Amino acid sequence: MTDNYKVVTESLRTEAKLWQQKADKTQPIVQAVKETYLGWTSFFVGDLAIFPGIANAQIQARQYAEFRDFMEQVLQGAVTEFNQIDVALRRIADEYDRTESVNEIDIGKFYKA
Repeated sequence: MTDNYKVVTESLRTEAKLWQQKADKTQPIVQAVKETYLGWTSFFVGDLAIFPGIANAQIQARQYAEFRDFMEQVLQGAVTEFNQIDVALRRIADEYDRTESVNEIDIGKFYKA
């Protein structure tokens, strides 16, 4: 039994383009985060002769560095995923165009993480 339906592949390609634009817009943010480093002196408030102030600044600097690393990984992952979505949608549209009368396509062969 065949269902009569039509996939509007142009809409898939338009959606793919949006994901590519998201990747392109996110990449400069990733680069900015990569270049953002703050040392312990950035977190120090007080007199350098006061040891607890130095220790607290070092703790805060480590926490900042851990969070910066986390954000860099999240943003880089977003760029990767956005690009993968773009490619997957384009491949799906191409496959639908190629097999106009086929009702089912194995989506798994288009998206491989």
